[in-house]
Amino acid sequence: MFIAEHTPKCHDITRLISESLDRPLPLRTRIAMRFHYLICAWCERYRDQLGFLRKALHSCPEQGTEKMRGSLSPEAREKLKVAVKTGKRPRP
Repeated sequence: MFIAEHTPKCHDITRLISESLDRPLPLRTRIAMRFHYLICAWCERYRDQLGFLRKALHSCPEQGTEKMRGSLSPEAREKLKVAVKTGKRPRP
């Protein structure tokens, strides 16, 4: 209970996890986050998942992402445009 009262809440931790990917956090904040992980497996999993995604994206060659961007057919692009405008999910 003591740790829960003296560490940031989960919604603050998730924001801090995202920030930590962009810039180094102060030592005090990093320590508070580590204490939070002692009581919250969900935030620790979230941190691990973001780290995994970041590593996976950095391992993709730039040419591969270029090919992925242009892989939609014109029909699929049109369906997505309509779905965004109407708010309805496109049918396969």
